[in-house]
Amino acid sequence: MALHERLTLTQLVEVHYEDIKGYIQRKAGSAAIASDVVQETWLRAARHSARQPDKPLAYLYRTATNLLLDKQRQDMTHGRYFGDSEWGEEAECPLAPPEEAAGTRQELELLAEAVGALPEKYRVVFLLSRCEGFTQRQIAAQLDIKESTVEKQIAKGMQHCRACLQRGYVGRRDQRGLIDC
Repeated sequence: MALHERLTLTQLVEVHYEDIKGYIQRKAGSAAIASDVVQETWLRAARHSARQPDKPLAYLYRTATNLLLDKQRQDMTHGRYFGDSEWGEEAECPLAPPEEAAGTRQELELLAEAVGALPEKYRVVFLLSRCEGFTQRQIAAQLDIKESTVEKQIAKGMQHCRACLQRGYVGRRDQRGLIDC
């Protein structure tokens, strides 16, 4: 019985580590990638150690080669979506700084409160226009009102929200039901 047939797959990886690594390094062109691939090969061998293939060493070389191909495909996909830039420390965080995010959150809360405080007829027209993207003509047809009325209600809603944001609070309603910012 040959030595290869008595060793487990993980033991074979350990015995032939340098040979497998050299083989993968020639294909990949990188010692670091080769080391990672051989390590992953060892992990795969450990997971599948219950079954011993007919040609265990050939099986390990094929596993390592397949893992390298998977890594290369993954890198290509990553490059396609994220460009060739490295994701190191020099990369800028796409999120806003915490202070800015908190300010934006407060503005959104204030805006939501201001929109919620609009009288129903103004709020419906404002939301259809600004949130749903309806044209003034579509809103007028849907609500059975004049386009000029839609235009005026959108303008009043915008003025109201802008005033609330500028003052930073929502005040009391006036005689028309609008919030006095």
